[in-house]
Amino acid sequence: MSKCIFTTGSITQAIKAKQLLATYSLPVNSIKVSSSNRLNGCMHGIEFNCENMKNISNILTKHGIRHEEYR
Repeated sequence: MSKCIFTTGSITQAIKAKQLLATYSLPVNSIKVSSSNRLNGCMHGIEFNCENMKNISNILTKHGIRHEEYR
């Protein structure tokens, strides 16, 4: 099972995403993503099973939670 990450920007948005996805029975972890080339400090996001990427992206978009795939 491979893991994928969406960055959400803030810890608040990552927690909101985690709580929202739990209502859809989609387990995710909120995480801190360190990035040495980020000028505004650290990033936060969610980590999840890659098999759920499209479904998770659609749910987050539907509920107005901005996210971006972390590479």
